[in-house]
Amino acid sequence: MLSFALLHVHPSSSPNPQFHFPHQNQISPIQFLHFSPFTVIPTKLLSKPSFFRLSSSVWSSSLIADDFQVELGRLLSLLPEEMRRGVSEHPEFSNLIEVVMDLGRKPLARFPSGDFILSDQPITLDDLQQATSQVGDFAVDNRAGISRTLHRISAIRNRKGAIIGLTCRVGRAISGSANSLRDLVKDGASLLLIGPPGVGKTTIIRDIARMLANDYGKRVMIVDTSNEIGGDGDIPHAGIGNARRMQVPHNDMQHKVLIEAVENHMPQVIVIDEIGTKLEAMAASTIAQRGIQLVATAHGVTIENLVMNPALEMLVGGVQSVTLGDEEASRRGVQKSVLERKGPSSFSCGVEIISKAELRAHPDLEATVDAILAGRYPKYEIRKINPGSQDGIMESSSIQAPLDEINEVLIEDIIQINGGIPDSTELISATGPSMEGGSGESEDALCIFLYGVL
Repeated sequence: MLSFALLHVHPSSSPNPQFHFPHQNQISPIQFLHFSPFTVIPTKLLSKPSFFRLSSSVWSSSLIADDFQVELGRLLSLLPEEMRRGVSEHPEFSNLIEVVMDLGRKPLARFPSGDFILSDQPITLDDLQQATSQVGDFAVDNRAGISRTLHRISAIRNRKGAIIGLTCRVGRAISGSANSLRDLVKDGASLLLIGPPGVGKTTIIRDIARMLANDYGKRVMIVDTSNEIGGDGDIPHAGIGNARRMQVPHNDMQHKVLIEAVENHMPQVIVIDEIGTKLEAMAASTIAQRGIQLVATAHGVTIENLVMNPALEMLVGGVQSVTLGDEEASRRGVQKSVLERKGPSSFSCGVEIISKAELRAHPDLEATVDAILAGRYPKYEIRKINPGSQDGIMESSSIQAPLDEINEVLIEDIIQINGGIPDSTELISATGPSMEGGSGESEDALCIFLYGVL
């Protein structure tokens, strides 16, 4: 019986690779098209030294690259020929962020290095209609997508409801982008990711869903508000792995779908993208009290933004004003009226996404919130993502912020975190490298008192 194996042929190889079967009767060489992602080859040939073979890591990375090129081609098919040519000829083609098409203006392609004009001809209504005819229906949030892809098409309408502008954002599933956060979620801790738009929150949360479902065998349910995590269409994108996905008909129904997911489908993990209203925050708090692991994102720059947001403060336990007695206020050295955390946080840990290559992790989110409300500097870890690691998998290195129990900080950290010079009354404690490294060697601390204004 002749068995067959599945071999992936990378596009960079010969356009028409030829394979000869070692049989006594001469058989014509079998030619395969270079754009075909898979080729069926007899298993016996794989043992031949001269036979073309690839390592498993190359197969995986090559397959992901090929899939992304196909998906990117589907997005570019929305554009006129001249615009497609302009994008494909750009040196940062593979790093395309989005394409902007506004009626009466020149089309723009946005890359990490900046904007690039794709054509000198302004966008017409025919260009917009051609693009919108190839995507799904626009929902009430004026977002649409391309089936089985992660791309997002957002529309701008005039007062009569006609589309006069499109933002075509490229969606990518980057396997390994959440590796630096594996230790935070593998044991069931709930995680909240915070960051401004465009820093990769959805990419990370998608990979966390895949990681928990595939690597740890958990029952993961994604509540996908705008189909950004699982892609457009009824069949979710392969980037979420074995995780399941529930679509949300309207944005104002997300909190109801969250409760429905828990009551009907018995998940171990709930993944939510863009918690933005008080009802959604209340639903997340209810789910957390039922013992279900939560992984969610919210817009903001720092956790302090979340603490001071009346709609979302419940995610971190809420904030209340407390009046202290004279003796307690004197003991603490604070005013009689102070802010304190109202209750337990819905999330065990939090992550501030500084950039696509740097994360700021708070393993104890409640301690961070308490420090912020008390006017102290919170304790956190800097985790950096290395895209050039072996096998193309992103690795992370964890750096502990040099803060001690009484929250004394280095001068450099104060300047870096707060963007300014420390107050003249602050006591700065600088510890030696051996103490930071935990070697156990004791050295005298250098205390510096700052007077006056620098």
